[in-house]
Amino acid sequence: MKVITCVIVEDEVNTRKLLKSMLEDYCDGVKVLAEAGNVQEGVEMIKKHQPQLVFLDIAMPKESGFSLYKYFDEINFKVIFTTAFSQYAIQALKLAALDYLMKPINLEELMESLDRFRNQVHPLPTTKENYSLVDKNAQTPNHQKIALACSDGYIFVPIDNIIRCQSDKSYTLFIIKDQEPIWTSRNLGEYTTILEEYNFKRVHRSHIINPKYVKKFIRGKSPILIMDDDTQITISSAKRDSLLEHFFIP
Repeated sequence: MKVITCVIVEDEVNTRKLLKSMLEDYCDGVKVLAEAGNVQEGVEMIKKHQPQLVFLDIAMPKESGFSLYKYFDEINFKVIFTTAFSQYAIQALKLAALDYLMKPINLEELMESLDRFRNQVHPLPTTKENYSLVDKNAQTPNHQKIALACSDGYIFVPIDNIIRCQSDKSYTLFIIKDQEPIWTSRNLGEYTTILEEYNFKRVHRSHIINPKYVKKFIRGKSPILIMDDDTQITISSAKRDSLLEHFFIP
């Protein structure tokens, strides 16, 4: 098994020691190269040791973990953020397609994160724009973009421009206003939990829609929505009533 080299950036000493112990005692093939108690120390340790992976706390003195990317010309390491619950922080991480662990850190979830890291056969480059996006989204949650993984990186799309999303097995197709469609390798269920925070509606097991782009509602035993891109989407019976309430249709 190829060894994963990592650095831990965490201001709480006990949490830092516990995470190091979990990694070294229970996670095979992991080597902790250094520890740091704040962003500046973390930058020094990362530049010195060149780890493959950084465990990065979000809430730290002086600077948030989100600001770490500003000190690197190129991001050549992956980050797993660690955080106590924060609605905006978690939402920002999801939108930027970055991994995270909730505190207190659970060993099983830690191992799953390491497995995700190992199993990236062709890992996508994580750009400075990913981290810039998560930083901005955490600070200004009403003006957000989402990072959509493509074959050679990420495309950053304003959420408000998404017309609809359609599932195809483990893939999701995004239809976007004034832009070419985008295929991503994540399933529709993952995007549902993110986009429902922004008033999107799952109207069928294979469709999420942005209500602002609904052009017409056709009544019937199986009602149909016609979207601005002229797609016709049948509404599932389980979603019918909540959707009618949303549009105030009696």
